[in-house]
Amino acid sequence: MKILFLLSLLIVIFSSCNTNPELQKTEQWAVFEIELKGPETGNPYLEVTLEAVFTNGDETVKVPGFYDGNGIYRIRFSPPTQGVWNYQTSGTEAGLDSQGSFECVAPSSANHGPLKVINTFYLQYADGSPYYGVGTTAYQWTSVEQSIQEKTLETLASSPFNKIRMCFFPKSYIYGNESEPWSYPFKREGEENEFSHPNYEFFQNFDRRVAQLSEMGIQADVILFHPYDRWGYDKMGKDWNEKYVRYMMARLSAYRNVWWSLANEWDIPEFKEAIDWEGIGTMLQNEDPHQRLRGIHNWYYTEDHFYDHNQSWITHASIQSARFFQAIEWRERYQKPVMFDEMRYEGDVPSGWGNLTAEQMSSYFWMAGLSGVYGTHGDTFHNDSDSDTEVRWWAKGGTLMGSSPERIRFFKNVMEKLPVHEMQPIMYSLGKPENLETNVYIFEKKGQIYLAYVADSGMEINLTLEGVGEFTLDVLDTWNMKVVETKNVSAGPYNFTTDIPYTALKFQKTD
Repeated sequence: MKILFLLSLLIVIFSSCNTNPELQKTEQWAVFEIELKGPETGNPYLEVTLEAVFTNGDETVKVPGFYDGNGIYRIRFSPPTQGVWNYQTSGTEAGLDSQGSFECVAPSSANHGPLKVINTFYLQYADGSPYYGVGTTAYQWTSVEQSIQEKTLETLASSPFNKIRMCFFPKSYIYGNESEPWSYPFKREGEENEFSHPNYEFFQNFDRRVAQLSEMGIQADVILFHPYDRWGYDKMGKDWNEKYVRYMMARLSAYRNVWWSLANEWDIPEFKEAIDWEGIGTMLQNEDPHQRLRGIHNWYYTEDHFYDHNQSWITHASIQSARFFQAIEWRERYQKPVMFDEMRYEGDVPSGWGNLTAEQMSSYFWMAGLSGVYGTHGDTFHNDSDSDTEVRWWAKGGTLMGSSPERIRFFKNVMEKLPVHEMQPIMYSLGKPENLETNVYIFEKKGQIYLAYVADSGMEINLTLEGVGEFTLDVLDTWNMKVVETKNVSAGPYNFTTDIPYTALKFQKTD
């Protein structure tokens, strides 16, 4: 009896001493958030600083925090490795110093981590899973009424797109961009902005939309500045620009799907001089604790309007162009992944940049992809979203009205089955290179896989299948999204003349 009593007593003593609750668990590459209560008097956005240091063994990451209104302060961290992370927060005000721990556990099946560069020109998920980027554009979809924002997410869920270019600030432009935003990013009285007072509700909505995109597996290419503005956000000045970017970094960097695009069309003359691009880019490079992808996008398509994508802070070249015949040249020059982030749009607006046919928009993806770069779609048709204002996908999101997305899905399905990051592009012209329909695009892993494409009928595709043995050839009608012929062909020179437009040939070595 005495032994049983002593054992029971020991159990009680051990239980009372073991007071540490079970550690909170967060997936690798997910968002761990610390919420603290602090002062809300004065102007915490300007007057209070906050940070946390996270450690896991020899690994240390310093993360900035931010004020989120109503006396709430937050720190967001995306753990890059599994294990127990300890943290210490520190701030300039009482109540913001704390410490704690959490356990970073294995990611779920849908969580592949952030993207990273692989083999110089391509992107891959952090866990090694392949990624083939097929983008779209809806510039100010988070600035419009909530019903359209919800419709945009619904549309994206059934689309082929896994990346979206999106501005933080609202946009002012023709073709449906004349309406006021649902709210303003900063306090606004009449025509005057108070850049010292963020509208936390606007920022919180943007955070939520980025998180929803992440859950859908869609990369959020966040455009920090743009010149299509009648509210003054493109002319905040150097100090407010830096404050805003640091605030965005603190709020969003932990989301694994975030990219930073410093600008849409950085080189528009007045806009070009209004912002210290190199300073902002270098700041993100030096201070972003999660090192998200960074780029900057041009207005005019000639190279003297490109930013110098060789700069070390730039992780990928973001280019507005449909000059696919120069894509290989630009890959070699910049030695980075290249995004054709604006290669015109499918639609019916009078401007030439916005009235591609569905056939042309679909074809552009084949030309871009087989040139070794990633393409981006847009749709300028007036759509049927429930709104009192004019809505076009390219501007506000809502509903996709064009016929290219399903053809782009077909293209994406083809590319996702290939070892893209092991392949190299070749292009030869059967006319002038700028005549896109007479260029032959070939993407190859020599001796193993060849993918060829030409947009016009009656065109000759000539290539050499290296090695010995046989290849399986699929002849693809890319517009009608089907394989029209399958046969075996021998290694060596191969010639094919297209009898329909938008033809692709896929050769795969047989075992």
